[in-house]
Amino acid sequence: MKRKRILDIGFGRKTLYELYKSTEMSSRLLYGLAQLEDVYDIHHVSLERPNLKGTILNNFKVLGKYEIIFMTYLYLPPLFLLAVLRKIGFYKKRKLFAISHFALMSGRNCFERILNQLIYNSFDTIFFHSQKNLEESIDRGLIQNIHAEFLFWGDDLEYIDQHINCSQGNFFLSTGREQRDFPLLLSVFSKTTVPLELYTNKVNYDNNYGYLEEMQGKYPNVKIEFVEKSAKTTHMLAQRSAQCLCIVIPLLKQEIYYCLGLTSVVEAMAMGKPIISSRNPYSPIDIEKEQVGFVVDDEESWVKAINYMISHPEETKKMGEKARILAERKYNIRECARQLNRFFSE
Repeated sequence: MKRKRILDIGFGRKTLYELYKSTEMSSRLLYGLAQLEDVYDIHHVSLERPNLKGTILNNFKVLGKYEIIFMTYLYLPPLFLLAVLRKIGFYKKRKLFAISHFALMSGRNCFERILNQLIYNSFDTIFFHSQKNLEESIDRGLIQNIHAEFLFWGDDLEYIDQHINCSQGNFFLSTGREQRDFPLLLSVFSKTTVPLELYTNKVNYDNNYGYLEEMQGKYPNVKIEFVEKSAKTTHMLAQRSAQCLCIVIPLLKQEIYYCLGLTSVVEAMAMGKPIISSRNPYSPIDIEKEQVGFVVDDEESWVKAINYMISHPEETKKMGEKARILAERKYNIRECARQLNRFFSE
């Protein structure tokens, strides 16, 4: 029987797949497609740069002979031509899916609103990591309930078990790069003697953490190290995560409008690590309800959570064990693949 052809399209998709095949990186950023290779004929295609020429080329890339188009990150510009053709009756049998990491946006002006709505209406299903973002998108009238779906997502547990050596150290670890509140985190740990290791990029898109240079060596219990974006760095940070006592996730409050910090959460759970995180109502995982760590709002609650984990090693260990069980039950890449396969095969 001929297998359905899937176009996995996005920025850097070919590179991510090659890194996974060389075992340099977990398959989590392939969102289950690596686990579906025996079922579908999957083509990983990278988008061109988002200038005028690149946008035109991208629009033609999605018109190839595929039964399914899947975007693991929802980009609207490459889909304009396909949306127009579907609107007038072409490409109706083609299935179009994407993951939106934020609530859908209507647009900044009348023209953009019409264009965005045209593209949104061309999707068979848009998946969301956050139930709250999904509901916001429906409330804004940008998508119907039958075309929106919550998607379980997590790390590649088989990869973790085969390539990462997990143990329990005595230090806390922050590896996040996106919208992190490092001043708060450093202020908190300056009030303790608990070891903290902090790894991040000096510049990460619109985040500039260059100010951390002045903080290097300031506190004897805090290690701050800048790293570059690379597969080697990702593997190194995964190894450090596997050896820490607890993963800490300090988030900038003004940037909490999506499931910020989710990658750090699912990686921690896959490695059986307890979590201390800033409160994020957009997160799909209720850390305290699931008893896998603490949710904190201010310096006092941060210090209290840190001291509890240090002074209650058995309870801390149990949090990590529950985190791994939760990852095995729901938040893993195979569950993500199983859910996608249900939609792809319909």
